[in-house]
Amino acid sequence: MTGLAAGLLARRALELAAVIQSGRFSRRRLAGLATTDEDGAGNQRIVCVVPLYLEQEIAADAVRFWHHLVQRTHVDQVVFVTTAKEKPGHDATTHDLVASELDALGHPERLRHLHCDEVTRFRAAQLNLAVDQAGPEQHRPVGQAATQTWIGVYNADSRPADTTFAELWQRIDAEPDTRVFQQLVDYVVPDRAGTGAVAVGNSVLQTWWTRSHYYARNTRGARAGSWSAAITPYSTFGHGEFVRLDFLDDIGGFPDFAYADGLLLGWICRLRGEPIGLLASRDLAEVPRTVRDLVTQQTAWMRGLLNFDATVAWCREHDQLRLTDRQLAGLRAAHGAIPVAWGLSTVAVLTGVTVVAAAVARRGATRGDAVRLAGLLASPVVPAFLLPGTGDRPGRLAARLAGVAASWPVEGLAFWPALAGHLRRGQQAPAKTPR
Repeated sequence: MTGLAAGLLARRALELAAVIQSGRFSRRRLAGLATTDEDGAGNQRIVCVVPLYLEQEIAADAVRFWHHLVQRTHVDQVVFVTTAKEKPGHDATTHDLVASELDALGHPERLRHLHCDEVTRFRAAQLNLAVDQAGPEQHRPVGQAATQTWIGVYNADSRPADTTFAELWQRIDAEPDTRVFQQLVDYVVPDRAGTGAVAVGNSVLQTWWTRSHYYARNTRGARAGSWSAAITPYSTFGHGEFVRLDFLDDIGGFPDFAYADGLLLGWICRLRGEPIGLLASRDLAEVPRTVRDLVTQQTAWMRGLLNFDATVAWCREHDQLRLTDRQLAGLRAAHGAIPVAWGLSTVAVLTGVTVVAAAVARRGATRGDAVRLAGLLASPVVPAFLLPGTGDRPGRLAARLAGVAASWPVEGLAFWPALAGHLRRGQQAPAKTPR
């Protein structure tokens, strides 16, 4: 138990170092970066796609947000894509709400609404519909035009920072061989009724993960030619990502062979040896509001992580695999360790606390017992102490501590239903992950 407590705290120390480095990286990158980028866009074109499904609560707000954003940043077009999967009922559908809001705004030139009639389990059909019509005309040109068109993907609750697009154009000039970019994400608490304490904790833990694990992996993976880079697991997120059109042409569009197209897209990049650039500008994304919604979301994420082998099989079939057998074995092992460690961490800490408490009840407490318990109990809540919060109204320390204590075990326990469903080869993920 002493070793377990020491190991968990050592891991938090390494994460803290990465969080500090991530902060320095962001400040350097964003220092002096203009919030408007009309002069730097050149002949590049950006189309942001926002797929929507059962988004009645936030659909109108999303349309208003993007309408306001395109007036102060260089975004050529925003495409809202609703889906026929959402059946009409007594209340207005997402399709109705988007259409109504665009009508109220006078159908702005740079905002467009598409409706996807193809019914599939995955949202890739909505994304690919927007890609097919990404050009200024119905049948977009190929070749050079595809190298100058970027497809950005955002969820209905995504709120990219104003600097996002200025930074993107800057990185296009600085990294001409990079065809995929992922921006860092800060997770925020929804300002809507029904939001519980677990949302505050989840926003802290997810933001901490992005600033530590994802930043460290992306940075290590950028070291071209090294063994550690080739086997470092990281991906795109499915929101706050930008993909050049010629790359999508190379792989046949957004992947639709399994759940979580964001993860699949990034894994195809990794298996092809394609770099994923990092943007410091934040995408502010909402976390689930309740314990039930958090379990559903975390289970869906776990199911997505367990689809790595499906991506390898797809890359082999379509001649997209560029890694050696040794590199692939190392990357597969690293990917497999992520959901396993995620699931076992909760069990390990709870078991450790139980073992130490049983020893105290049997023979009385010692100073060592107090240190062990403090180390085990402190590990989950360290981010609440060190991360001041995200969004316009970050929670106070007491709220962050209570929220993390409630959220952390829920996240870990979601591994087990995800694993059970994966082994049964059932539905790959919930049809809809709640906001």
